[in-house]
Amino acid sequence: MSLTGWILRQVLDHRLRQVAKALAHPAAAQEQLLLGFVRRAEATEWGRAHGFAAIRSVRDFQRAVPISRYEDLAPLWHRAFDGARDVAWPGHIRYFATSAGTTTGKTKYLPVSRESLRANVRSGTTLVALIQRQAPDIDFASGKTLYFGSSIHVERHGACWEGDSSGINALRMPRLAWRYRLPERDVAAIQDWAQRLEAVCQRYVDSPVRAVVGLPAWTLALFRRLVEVARVRHGSAVSTVGEVWPDLRAYAHFGMAFDAYRQQFKELVGRPIAFIDSYSSTEGGINAIQSDPSDPSMQLELDAGAFYEFVPLSDYGKPDPPRLTLDQVATGTDYALLVTTPAGIWAYDVGDAVRFTSLRPPKIVFAGRTRLTLSAFGEHLTGEVIDRAIAEASAAVGAAIRDFTVTGVPPAGSQARGHHLWLVEFEGPTPPLDRMAAEIDKSICAANLDYEVYRTVSIDHPEVAALASGTFHEWARRHDALGGQHKVPRVARSPEMVEELLAISKGLAGKG
Repeated sequence: MSLTGWILRQVLDHRLRQVAKALAHPAAAQEQLLLGFVRRAEATEWGRAHGFAAIRSVRDFQRAVPISRYEDLAPLWHRAFDGARDVAWPGHIRYFATSAGTTTGKTKYLPVSRESLRANVRSGTTLVALIQRQAPDIDFASGKTLYFGSSIHVERHGACWEGDSSGINALRMPRLAWRYRLPERDVAAIQDWAQRLEAVCQRYVDSPVRAVVGLPAWTLALFRRLVEVARVRHGSAVSTVGEVWPDLRAYAHFGMAFDAYRQQFKELVGRPIAFIDSYSSTEGGINAIQSDPSDPSMQLELDAGAFYEFVPLSDYGKPDPPRLTLDQVATGTDYALLVTTPAGIWAYDVGDAVRFTSLRPPKIVFAGRTRLTLSAFGEHLTGEVIDRAIAEASAAVGAAIRDFTVTGVPPAGSQARGHHLWLVEFEGPTPPLDRMAAEIDKSICAANLDYEVYRTVSIDHPEVAALASGTFHEWARRHDALGGQHKVPRVARSPEMVEELLAISKGLAGKG
């Protein structure tokens, strides 16, 4: 092992010891983190208005600070565009991360402070350390880690800069880290996603890539194109990513359920590597990371950039709901997640639901969006149920899914029933759609008793429509939603979105 490799291993081991210390006393670690944020922001406008000087405990904080949403805090945050300082966090917030709301599609501008950037580096170190643990033969120091995220390009917004959160974090990453990461700055700055993908494949087809980090749907596109480029460069015998990057040992993914993509990744890579799941949010950075390859749940990051509160979904939306901390939650219950961060984000409703699978250490699984459910007929299907249904159905019929969305179709007449329409883009041959629909129906009936009842009285059997190859890519291109952390909404936002997808598919099929 080189000296650099030895030093890096010491840094990663040190970070894992810090993580273990926090995991041993989760509630205490979280309270210490929160009170540090409170003390730091005590003299801000927000801190004075909410009596931060008198806060000595989590309970004091919860009494003083209400649950907030974007609409509540955005007017305060955005005063930074005019140069305001010391509003919700000390100093001037220089960067804002843009986030296209999954449910509405409207762009949000979320504050990114120097402290939150440092916290993300801390969490990123945890991720690298856990990758090292799960792929012990990986040698980060002699190779590169490819972060296939958003462009690091930022644009002026008044007195601030705006850009994608992953791009801002990369842009402000410590200079030393750039020696071990890809893409390089000139490629990372390419704004057009398709051009950036092509540049990555062309330039790094022969690079010593050890690990890849990215969103599954877009990383699949990268891997497919990489194999094509390698075939041209080295001969038609190349068929897998494992042949192109023989030292690839791990893929860390985020942003969407992985099960529907797992088999495709295994086949594309062509040999065993570690798959590490993570949960992150634009507001709170990296919040949880899979620490055990045999356990799909993710270990909460307790001492970095976010203080967490949990509202039972049964109480979500009620006035003054209970706000639980890590010493009050239970396994098997779904909670809406609130985060407080060192960027002036206070008791903020992220819009996600999580479920604990373990309390010591605290581990979670993503349980869907709190405000994104399919309930066209009162059936209340969560994102988790939707993801599971498509994964189980595709496995049952032997199909590979490139992307999908689902919508409710209202009854066509007084005697008709409404139904769910699943718009699916397949990778490879289209399976029998009736059987695919039946398997989706079976999965949802097993997971949701309300749906099972509705299916007998008011909802007809689901329908699956196969979209032409490239449909979702074209839809995303038209809506400036290619690459990075952009995702296709699993529940279609509107009838217009469905009509547009069908029209794009028809046009692409006509060209074929």
